[in-house]
Amino acid sequence: MAPWKNTLWKNLVVALVAAFALAACSSSDNGTTTSMPDLGPDPDPAMACTDGGGQWNADDMTCTSAENLAAARAAAQRTAINSAITAADTAVTGLADDASDTAISAAETAVAAAKKAVSDAADVPDTEQAAFNTTIATIEGILNTKKTSIADAHAATAKVNAALGKAMYAALGPPATADGTRGALAAFPLASFALSATGFRINPAAGAGALPNTTDPGRLVLEAGDSAGSLGGWMGTDYALSTGTGDAKVTNEARIYTNAAPTTEAFGDRHTLADGSLTVSNYGLVKAIAFTHSGTQNHVVPDRLDAVYVRGTYDGAPGEYSCTTGCSSTNDGSGSPSTLGGTWTFTPDKGAMVSVPDPDYVYFGWWERKDGDGGLTAASAFYGATSQGSIGLGRATTGSASYVGHAAGKFAMSNPLDGTGSGGHFTADAVLKVTFGTGTTAGATGTIDNFRLNDGSEDPGWSVALARGALSSGGGGILAPPADATVWSINGNKAPASGSWRGTLFDELLGATDADPPGDGSNIATTVAGEFYSEFGAIGRMVGGFGGVHEQ
Repeated sequence: MAPWKNTLWKNLVVALVAAFALAACSSSDNGTTTSMPDLGPDPDPAMACTDGGGQWNADDMTCTSAENLAAARAAAQRTAINSAITAADTAVTGLADDASDTAISAAETAVAAAKKAVSDAADVPDTEQAAFNTTIATIEGILNTKKTSIADAHAATAKVNAALGKAMYAALGPPATADGTRGALAAFPLASFALSATGFRINPAAGAGALPNTTDPGRLVLEAGDSAGSLGGWMGTDYALSTGTGDAKVTNEARIYTNAAPTTEAFGDRHTLADGSLTVSNYGLVKAIAFTHSGTQNHVVPDRLDAVYVRGTYDGAPGEYSCTTGCSSTNDGSGSPSTLGGTWTFTPDKGAMVSVPDPDYVYFGWWERKDGDGGLTAASAFYGATSQGSIGLGRATTGSASYVGHAAGKFAMSNPLDGTGSGGHFTADAVLKVTFGTGTTAGATGTIDNFRLNDGSEDPGWSVALARGALSSGGGGILAPPADATVWSINGNKAPASGSWRGTLFDELLGATDADPPGDGSNIATTVAGEFYSEFGAIGRMVGGFGGVHEQ
């Protein structure tokens, strides 16, 4: 065959093969075309992501890989561990020797939480977990050391409290007789008390903390000190006085609450002025920084001025002191000068006002006496009223009235069986209900509750019920019940009836029949005050004073 024929034949075979292949893929029936067989859809990217252990993010159509997810979990777990360790460290570091059981428990819980945070961190490498646990072990070691120190401190405090409770328990008991034994509880008061503008006067009875080496110590005047805060409308003040030295030193302390309500008046109405000024003579009313030095200081008139000028207050009112010749001041360490040399005048500021003490008020409180070693020798309660004539006694003969107020006093718990105890002072709420008349229901009953102790206890569960006290025929007096006058309960557990209490109804708004107007047109007393003593079996004693106002 000719060469060209051979080539033509080969081309024909190739064409036929291609035609058969094309026929297998398509046909021309009805003028339509059939496509290649369907090999299925492309793989789903979300499924592919999750099948690989990743996380599909539908919002931006991306995939977070399993490796990245593990890294994110590990980072979050590290953050949780660090936060837990910081919390544990803070809780443990904050524990002082006086820490409460609640604070210790909170620190223990914080350490346990840190341990759990590590054990739950499955994505954090073992080497990192070991480092975290080492840090936690250090914190736990500090906690254990502090718990030992706290336990020792609590034991020491308990010992001190027990001694204080024992001493206070004895101080609140009956006075000692000559042979040192204790007799029956003396009738109120254990001492004679009186409060006035000059101070708190006290004359303790023999055996109730009398001054050493004397059978009749005479009256002492305790000086007013710091504010003791308020109980509702009753303002508190601490009073104190120490006498003697060494073993013979005796300290009297009292806390007194009054319903005094000072007023103000214009300076010129309170003090006589001449040409707008007064000549200073009462140095106790003088207050000025320039006069607070020690010893004597000369005050020279400055050049181009006609006098020495000093800013200060007189009787609490602001103004200016001036002096022209021979000017000096001497101070012995008190707040006011002891003397002023030369002639000093005081010119009050325009509109200056003076606070005027209330001369008529009712008061109550507690008193205690300490020996040279600071040990308690006696304690008691008191109440009374100071008056220039505008406070009378209640004179109602019919009806009833309720009085709501507060109480304050001293307490002691001393248990000889287990050696525990405590002592201190308290405040509480007081409610008194009075039925007037002469029948069998006439008299006054009351409740002292919602105690708050000086150790920070908000409510130890105490309550003292005051049994019915008869009303005096002269009006105003609430007589002490003859026996078993109080019942002290702790968390509902009542002690046997014990103690005593008494009070007085005062009328601070005298009725229309009284000579001192305007009065309130009523014979119902406005205020009540009193004192009480109660025992909780053989382990508790308390004494306190109370005051309340008529609840309309």
